[in-house]
Formats: sequence, C-alpha cells, structure tokens
Amino acid sequence: MTEHTSSYYAASANKYAPFDTLNESITCDVCVVGGGYTGLSSALHLAEAGFDVVVLEASRIGFGASGRNGGQLVNSYSRDIDVIEKSYGMDTARMLGSMMFEGGEIIRERIKRYQIDCDYRPGGLFVAMNDK
Repeated sequence: MTEHTSSYYAASANKYAPFDTLNESITCDVCVVGGGYTGLSSALHLAEAGFDVVVLEASRIGFGASGRNGGQLVNSYSRDIDVIEKSYGMDTARMLGSMMFEGGEIIRERIKRYQIDCDYRPGGLFVAMNDK
C-alpha cells in the first residue's frame, strides 16, 4: 500500500487499522466510492437515515487529500465574499456563506455526538497586513 509522504501529520497520526480487501459479493442500499471527507460524510448521513451503506476505498480511509491537511475548521473561502457576490449574485454568495458555517457546525456536532477524540480546540487568528 502506498504510504503518505513524510510529514508531521503522517508521523503524529493515530495508527490505522487495515481492513481486509473485499473479495466477495455483498449487497447494500448505497455504495460510496472513496473514504475521504466527502465520502465518509455522505455515508454517515445515509447510515443515520437508515440506509445500509458500504464505503469502498482503494487505499485507506482518509488517505488522499482529506488526510493531508492541518485539520483546521476554517470558515472562509479563498476569495472575499464580495468577489463571489460579484460573480454569482447576492443570493448565491449568501447561500455559500451559510453552507460554509453549517459545515463547521456539522463537524462540531459529530465530534460531540460520536465522542471523537481529535484534540478539537476552538479558536481563531485574525491577521492584517499593510504597507507600514
């Protein structure tokens, strides 16, 4: 199995429990392909709604981009909201802003509900820069 590139995050991560390769036919209501944030979130939403869900992951859960970040919940986009509003209109910009904050709330709620030991600590840092 391919391993993560050497980094602090890979070195400090909890050891993963390998799963056996699927080698038989199984049935389910929904098959989710990919065990990153989007796949796992989708699978959890569906399972909570009563669906029988199977997640297929080629490597290991969280292996790709989802497992190669600093783990922050950041409520911002790479563009200012006025740039988004100019391109897509006020209603879309507001909807996207609401979804961004709702996503963070969903993650915090899941951490609490499922008692996920992830060293979550709320906080923030505002940085400004000028020519002075």
